[in-house]
Amino acid sequence: MKTYEALYITAYAVAWRESLSRRITIVGVSQARLGYTFLFQGPASMCKNCDFYNVCVRNLESGRIYRIIDVGKKKLPCKLLQEEGFVVEVEESLIEVCLDRRLAIRDAIITFNPVSCGISDCENYEKCIPAGLVAGDRCKVIESGQVVQCPEKFELVLASLRRVASPQEA
Repeated sequence: MKTYEALYITAYAVAWRESLSRRITIVGVSQARLGYTFLFQGPASMCKNCDFYNVCVRNLESGRIYRIIDVGKKKLPCKLLQEEGFVVEVEESLIEVCLDRRLAIRDAIITFNPVSCGISDCENYEKCIPAGLVAGDRCKVIESGQVVQCPEKFELVLASLRRVASPQEA
């Protein structure tokens, strides 16, 4: 019976941790569609005095890519957009990266460290140093795929990662 309780608590904790990635924000009418992704680069200065600051931007993390997963019917005024914006639910987007093939195990939790080769004009550079992730992020490997041809001869594969909460945040 204790094993069952432990499994239930573990499953509940995992579900709770994964729900941390869902957040509410406000986007413009033209962006308010399912699947739309955006890179949040921090609040504009005019946002800091907005009545909706806590709902709209305080819960988003600068430098992260978000994907709209639900569009609400509610509209709120936005000084930045100079029009009404839709209330939407977002989650951090999956990020496609070049990853060391030894780490690319589906469902593994890894510490992300970007590939550091220094060849900025490489065709893989944007996936080796992806927007939306930083060194030290804890990530779950959602999918791993094809082998990447690396000019530095690193053994890399394409992988989709989702950032997960650290043990301290759980």
